[in-house]
Amino acid sequence: MTSGERVLTALRGGTPDRVPVWEYLFSLKLMKEVMGYTTELYDGTTQTKMAARMGLDVIWAPINGFCGIEDVPHALNELYLDEWGVTYQKNGWPIIAQISTAVKTREDWLQYKIPEVNTPGRLKILKDVIKANDSDLAVAAGLLGPFTMMSWYLMDFETLSMAIFMDPDLVHEMTDAFVTWALEAAALAYQTGGVDAFHISDDWGGTGGLLISPDHFREFFLKPFERLVSGLKSYGVPVIMHNDGNLWEILDDLVGTGIDAYHPVERAATMDLVTVKQKYSGRICPIGNVNAPCTLHLEP
Repeated sequence: MTSGERVLTALRGGTPDRVPVWEYLFSLKLMKEVMGYTTELYDGTTQTKMAARMGLDVIWAPINGFCGIEDVPHALNELYLDEWGVTYQKNGWPIIAQISTAVKTREDWLQYKIPEVNTPGRLKILKDVIKANDSDLAVAAGLLGPFTMMSWYLMDFETLSMAIFMDPDLVHEMTDAFVTWALEAAALAYQTGGVDAFHISDDWGGTGGLLISPDHFREFFLKPFERLVSGLKSYGVPVIMHNDGNLWEILDDLVGTGIDAYHPVERAATMDLVTVKQKYSGRICPIGNVNAPCTLHLEP
């Protein structure tokens, strides 16, 4: 099997020739070690070559506009705004944490303009990945999910928490607007002809439990997330969800949205691979369950 065939077989519930291997290639130190150089931005060409050189089977290609990833370089500690109106201070690579968000009140939202979808640079990383993919890796086009956008980027967690109680309609309006944007961006991505799967990053939990109550997830985020999944699956490709943390209280609901795969099944958050595989056999492909806080090593 090629890498692409191996990955799609696993995502669709089949048995590949071996377990596919995947990792996000975020470290500049790793890039220097593997490639002999580093890139200023998250570069699709280099990331694809890196994945192939390391024997991985998947390459993650975020659709530009993925908050926290620079589209243009900035100097260390420089303050800047992205197209979503999120403020950052350059202090990492390639994901940079926000320091301020655009929407604090309903008045802010009424004046807010969501970014244009069809812009010249929207698919730059993805197109570079596809062009460089000589090794037939599976290409996973990456989008953020509605909870992460609301709790980290459109709003911050404190503002979202207040809005859930003080202005619930605002939360619904904003999540619906973002999902519409994400589906339009995904349509552009699929039209490239090089997308094997869609990948949604949307962390709902910490190691001790969910970040908001299960009832609030069901009221505000499950339906928008399900609409996103349904729209992505309409292209006939699998949908992978990255969702850190302890999700036991909401895992039945999450699987019910129609996702094809769930990553990382976080061991440090008590997520048990055997239980997940037995309970949801034939419904989802679990990815990961590696105890990431511990250093991986090979015995001599």
